Amino acid sequence: EHLAAMAATATRAACRAFGRRALSAATSPVPETMSYLRDLRSGSEVYLVGTAHISRKSADEVRSVIRSVKPDVVFVELCRARAEAMRAARSGARDDPAGALPEPLRQLLRSLGAPGDLGEKLLGAGLKAVYQLLRQFHGLDPGLEFKVAMDECDASGARLVLGDCDQDATIRALRDAIDLADVLKLLAGGGAADPAALDPELAALFQNADWRDPARAVETLKTRKATAAMAAAMRAQFPKVANAMLDQRDDVMTERLLEAARERGEEKIVAVVGMAHMDGIERRWGDAQGDGLGVTRISGG
Repeated sequence: EHLAAMAATATRAACRAFGRRALSAATSPVPETMSYLRDLRSGSEVYLVGTAHISRKSADEVRSVIRSVKPDVVFVELCRARAEAMRAARSGARDDPAGALPEPLRQLLRSLGAPGDLGEKLLGAGLKAVYQLLRQFHGLDPGLEFKVAMDECDASGARLVLGDCDQDATIRALRDAIDLADVLKLLAGGGAADPAALDPELAALFQNADWRDPARAVETLKTRKATAAMAAAMRAQFPKVANAMLDQRDDVMTERLLEAARERGEEKIVAVVGMAHMDGIERRWGDAQGDGLGVTRISGG
């Protein structure tokens, strides 16, 4: 038992050292939130980049990492339907009417018995207005980091792995987890973190975030600690929603990331996921390696 513990400690130290050397050789500057994963079976290495979905800086970091690492595989937190919709919207092949809801949310509302066209138009108009505000006045493009990742993958000739659950499966899981009142509560901000329940340093971050400048507010809150606090708030108020949106998807993404790492062996992978998924993926990856090995947090508070 003592020898096993010593071996595990030595392996962790070797992984940390290997991660630092690989990162320093591959990319500079280091993204704000990034971890290095190594599969001890295949020798493949993963640069796990955590993003905020309306952060222009996240998109720039994704581009920089892919160009620096020159990966064999680019892994993104998208399913096929969402990836195709993003590509179509980016090429101008699809033009959603003003006020239209994203199809996954439209399906979810129908399954929950939302009041037909009126409910859809009201919610759709609100979401569309928020997106237009982010794009036109603040230069933010929700999901831009995934679009950048796919474009860079195409340009580099790397293999694209779509790692997320099928959106229909996520909708079914949400339908089983919540009712319409929960949807309205979530849209109204009911799942926000309560500053009074946070430690003083983190509470100050939330309180000082100025949402009159969304770009700056997002960057202020783009830390592992802040993301974990928001996830904890969701788990406290909507535990079944957290299971559907985080846990189930973390299971699938980790499994597919391991499959990508082991398919051909000794490959370099850049994986782009929302920051809220990093803790879950790292924990599951460490479990798959044994004793939490193969995970090195490079950056991210």
